[in-house]
Amino acid sequence: MRLLRPIRVRLTLWYVLLLAITLAAFSAGVYFALRQSLYSNLDDSLDSRAEIVAGLVTRGGRLSVSGVDIPGDPVEGEEIVRVYDLSGDVVFDNSADQFPVPEDPDAVRAALSGSTSRRHVDTGRVDLRVMTAPIRSDSEIVGVVQAGLSEDDVRETLSVLLVIIGLGYPFALVVASGGGVFLAGRALSPIDALTRTARKISAEDLSQRLDLRLPDDEVGRLARTFDEMIARLDDAFRRQRQFTADASHELRTPLTAIKGQTEVALQRDRDAAAYREVLRGVNSEVDRMIRLVGSLLTLARADARQIPVNRENVDLEKVVADAVEQIKPASGDKAISVKAISDSGIRLVADQDLLLQLMLNLLDNAVKYTPRGGTIDVACRTEGGYAQVTVSDAGPGIPPEHLPHVFDRFYRVDKARAQADGGAGLGLSICRWIAEAHGGSIGAESPPNGGALFTVRLPLS
Repeated sequence: MRLLRPIRVRLTLWYVLLLAITLAAFSAGVYFALRQSLYSNLDDSLDSRAEIVAGLVTRGGRLSVSGVDIPGDPVEGEEIVRVYDLSGDVVFDNSADQFPVPEDPDAVRAALSGSTSRRHVDTGRVDLRVMTAPIRSDSEIVGVVQAGLSEDDVRETLSVLLVIIGLGYPFALVVASGGGVFLAGRALSPIDALTRTARKISAEDLSQRLDLRLPDDEVGRLARTFDEMIARLDDAFRRQRQFTADASHELRTPLTAIKGQTEVALQRDRDAAAYREVLRGVNSEVDRMIRLVGSLLTLARADARQIPVNRENVDLEKVVADAVEQIKPASGDKAISVKAISDSGIRLVADQDLLLQLMLNLLDNAVKYTPRGGTIDVACRTEGGYAQVTVSDAGPGIPPEHLPHVFDRFYRVDKARAQADGGAGLGLSICRWIAEAHGGSIGAESPPNGGALFTVRLPLS
């Protein structure tokens, strides 16, 4: 059974089996078509001979047999002729000189009734095709003619055809088998190359590609699809490694700070106020770690599609108002004014908690980058079947080279400032996931008059 495992062998076997069935059907069709044609020609010859004999033996509307001699007969010596009168008696018979053909009274009676019959007769010396037909004169039956011709030529022709088929059939299958193996090998050689290259590719090195220059057929499309899959895997592994490295770095920073503060506190005895100051610093770093781990858990569950989106009828204006209310303590510390305007009656089917988290992340990001005493504007409106929410701040804006990356994980435009504010560069990534989970989108731009503008578009239904 191991011999049947290669696909080229199985393809060849199926090909040869199909060819064998096709050739068998074709050969049988040719044989029976030729047999029918040959016997049809033989019957036509018998019809012609019977007509000639009928013309020779009728005189003045009566049967008159003085001899049956067909001038220039091409089958002389290979045929028999009998003539019967109306009483069914033989009035002429040359079969005794040629072949002993038994009489057939039933066929003679049928001919006297107007029917023509044909039969096969084995004389022991030769096989004959015998036809019995009525002899008519002025539309009246005056006798019966029985003519027979040898089937030797027909049988010999059919025998030769059978020999040709018998020799050619296995020869064609052998040639087809060899050709099938060759063609299957040629057709499957790109797959062999694909397999060899695939074996060299591992999770540690996804940079290799098949890069097979194949036509746009099934195998070519398979190779290109494989290259595209490897590219996606390469990108996914790269992002995973980068994500792990960034997460490790972000977690190490607060742990290092905690370790440093506790070591300094343990070097010598201190008063209660000093210990409280150390504990406040440790608590701040722990809060930072909690936020970071929470954000990492959110993104990990989002990637695994384990966060359910509980869709319900949501009043967008209320969600924005709740977010503005919750951000007030942070904005009040910097004397930042948050202005919100909204079209009334904007409702959409969405997860209210996730939308609130999206708005809080955007507002928290705006508060971080807006200078003291600045203004944050929030606007809600409908446009083209979408609910559109914009959040603009009065911060330094986003340089053009950073705009395509602001939603990447752990990406920061100003790393030093973001770390000082406790940011890990995950808030905008979560915003993008929430928007896309609702079938919407989020974008960022830096207007000419300064600041940053974030636009969220969510479908109304």
